[in-house]
Amino acid sequence: MKSLSFLVAIATASTAMAVSGSFVKGSKHDLSVTGPGPIKAQSETQVCVFCHVSHGGSSRTLGARPDIGNTHRGYESTTSRGRASAPTGATRVCLSCHDGTIAVGQTRTRTISMNSAAPQGRIPASRRSNLGTDLRSTHPVSMAATPGPRVHAPADAHVKLDAAGQVQCTSCHDPHSEFGGSSEGRFLVKPTKSSQLCTSCHDTGGGSHATSASPFTAAQGNDTGLGSVSESGCRACHDSHGADVGGRLLSRRPTDAEDALCLRCHGGSAGGARLDVAREVAKSSPHGGQNGRVHDASEGPETTGHRLPELSASAPRHAVCVDCHEPHEASSTPAQAPLASGALRGAWGIDAEGRRAELVQFEYEVCFKCHADSANKPAPAGLWRPRRTMEDLNLRRVLGPQAASYHPVVSAVRGGDVPSLSSRYRPGSLIYCTDCHASDDGPGAGGTGARGPHGSIYAPLLERNYSTGSLAAESPFAYALCYKCHDRDVLLSNRSAFRLHRKHVVERQTPCATCHAAHGVSATAGAAAQHAHLIDFDVAVVQPSRSGVLEYNRLSARSGNCTLTCHGAVHDRRTY
Repeated sequence: MKSLSFLVAIATASTAMAVSGSFVKGSKHDLSVTGPGPIKAQSETQVCVFCHVSHGGSSRTLGARPDIGNTHRGYESTTSRGRASAPTGATRVCLSCHDGTIAVGQTRTRTISMNSAAPQGRIPASRRSNLGTDLRSTHPVSMAATPGPRVHAPADAHVKLDAAGQVQCTSCHDPHSEFGGSSEGRFLVKPTKSSQLCTSCHDTGGGSHATSASPFTAAQGNDTGLGSVSESGCRACHDSHGADVGGRLLSRRPTDAEDALCLRCHGGSAGGARLDVAREVAKSSPHGGQNGRVHDASEGPETTGHRLPELSASAPRHAVCVDCHEPHEASSTPAQAPLASGALRGAWGIDAEGRRAELVQFEYEVCFKCHADSANKPAPAGLWRPRRTMEDLNLRRVLGPQAASYHPVVSAVRGGDVPSLSSRYRPGSLIYCTDCHASDDGPGAGGTGARGPHGSIYAPLLERNYSTGSLAAESPFAYALCYKCHDRDVLLSNRSAFRLHRKHVVERQTPCATCHAAHGVSATAGAAAQHAHLIDFDVAVVQPSRSGVLEYNRLSARSGNCTLTCHGAVHDRRTY
């Protein structure tokens, strides 16, 4: 009997020494009476007994922890290729303390009394180390590492899958070594600084966030102790534990608005980003609107639950940052029309044929996600939107090369006879949607505000003023948007292709929008002969002639006739 007791004592001492050498003793996992953390035993002096028994455990773990059961809800995400199962393997052992349902002093063989820092002996619900039984806010565990666009099997010896090829708590944490893998502690196997741990399995995408030296402050949610966005890495936007339960481990609260995470840095006095986007989206004409959390990262033409373009006219409209920007890949790389700039790198879109473009090549493909085939278009008329003879709000058709006439967003203007173009353009030039729809104080308008269509004081999200009301006095400001590309002096002179612009716009105070549809006229709405030069009359101003006819006919490159009534003046095949 004495020999047996001696052998047990030797085995226990040897185990304690080995574990002590692995830094459990003196770590937060040292729950003995002399442990350093707030939660500790009342009198137990041994370190290993909370998780291990010398005899009677499994062949691999000598486990002392009680079983957790199967009441846990695993990680969920509409974009995940894999599915988290009920907790398995080492994760079950970790959760026997960290789900908060079992006392840390409760073992399979006895109960160790704990101090008052652990009510009922459990980790308090208020502590981040209590993960609860709802694991949707925690990095997926007990799940196969399914390869995807930015996911791969661990490429580092420190990050390991278990024998079944699954991600477990022990893939990122070594429970025996609090500081062995990182000076940050938390039993990490690698540092999180500059995404070192995360990139063992995930690709960052190579965008500006991965290299940004912009400060990342506590006011922006920084709890990393690291100074810049790039140093904070993935943790600037994601939490491995305690994230949004909606998926993708985003560092936001359930009550946060859709864009709150982006605007922590890209807006307001706390923003570390160079430009204040929050100020732009707060303007009177912001980009889109939100109805709760409508956006989902799985949106697309093939998605049943989150279909985009929308099929229902009653579906709520939304426009959020990640509809246009892929935060892992976006950069400040410039481009020339129609190519997508670095800001849109990695985003998906809808091409000119109506098909999904997995990675956008042209800027307009991002715009077509919402402004083409979606059934829930904006109201066709308003203070700033003239009423046309046949409204077509599908901009893929309106701007397409088959349209009756169009602004040169998708393809160059047919014929190329545009004498009023300013010197910065030529007849074959292409333009961006954002040449017209952009922040009113952005670079395109000569200001220092944020680039792009975030918000403007001019509806509908126009970079410059564009008067559409009847009897508007002509001035450089009234049609500033038109005069950005069209030379005002030429347009109002005999050098213009239509020599009566001055008579109509200046003398009769007829806005450009009375005769011209700014985007274009689709083939569905009319033929090229009747709608050349973007001509599509505003029927709130222009009425049929005495014969009941309302039309324009193109006769040649610089000749046509009109049959209509406008401001009391009757035109009956009036030719110019």
